Amino acid sequence: MAALARASGISYLLFPELGALASVVFADPLSSWARSPKLLALTPVLTAVPGVLLTRTLPYGPTALILDLAICLLVIRLLRSPVIPAISAGVLPLVLGITSFLYPVAILVGTGGLALIVMLRSRLMPPPARAQVSPLEPTISTMVAPKSWLERVPWLLPLAVFLLGALVMVQLLGSHLVLYPPLLVIAWEMLAHADECPWQGRFFAVLAVTAGAAVAGIALVLALGVSPLAAFLAVLVTALLLRLARLRCAPAFGLALLPFVIPAPTLAYPLLTLAGTAWLLLVVKLDQILKIRFCNPQ
Repeated sequence: MAALARASGISYLLFPELGALASVVFADPLSSWARSPKLLALTPVLTAVPGVLLTRTLPYGPTALILDLAICLLVIRLLRSPVIPAISAGVLPLVLGITSFLYPVAILVGTGGLALIVMLRSRLMPPPARAQVSPLEPTISTMVAPKSWLERVPWLLPLAVFLLGALVMVQLLGSHLVLYPPLLVIAWEMLAHADECPWQGRFFAVLAVTAGAAVAGIALVLALGVSPLAAFLAVLVTALLLRLARLRCAPAFGLALLPFVIPAPTLAYPLLTLAGTAWLLLVVKLDQILKIRFCNPQ
């Protein structure tokens, strides 16, 4: 995809979350993404279109961001799609100011090609059945019994706090990259899917790997340009970081590839993304502490 993006001049063909999607479907043929190739191809496209429309009609700010995020979640909900990285596809136009409708077309080329590979692989090499495993330990969300409408969506308040703080940081630091699109995917998984999030509780590992992926991505783009070699090395370094940390955090690939679509990226990129990630992890940790305290009052 990097070669195609360079040849065509359409950088969006290297959609950052495409690396995350590919890393999961290739590594795990039984993953929900690999078992839903049509949704894998279409969900990011159907969130990308309203993302472009909002970018063309509204300036970047709380209204546009919240509306964009709400539409993305609604699309995912209506489709019953497991492809959560589609959130990133919907928010990326707003963050980078993308107003061209070539963007969703480019997304379709990438996700469609990935879905085609998945379908061909499933026909040639049918995956084995996966045994169901029941959870052995209670989690924070299972310890809290719902008592009100707010507790039916326990992610709503911490998500609102996270977005509000992140938007303040965007203003203070002067860059939309503080609230980089893969961060919203990380936030959604940690807050709304706390029981299933594979990197839940690995705060320092998440911080280190995402920071390392951001450094690798920007360093390779500045050194080698937007080239297939640079993209390959960015993905390789990120995969090595995840392996060393024994962490499963697919959005880290999005961080490594995001500099490939940023106009004139600078060395400030890792620091800006680090600030956003640190703020999210702080909000998640405080949310967990408060839930445990309310669940077990002294």
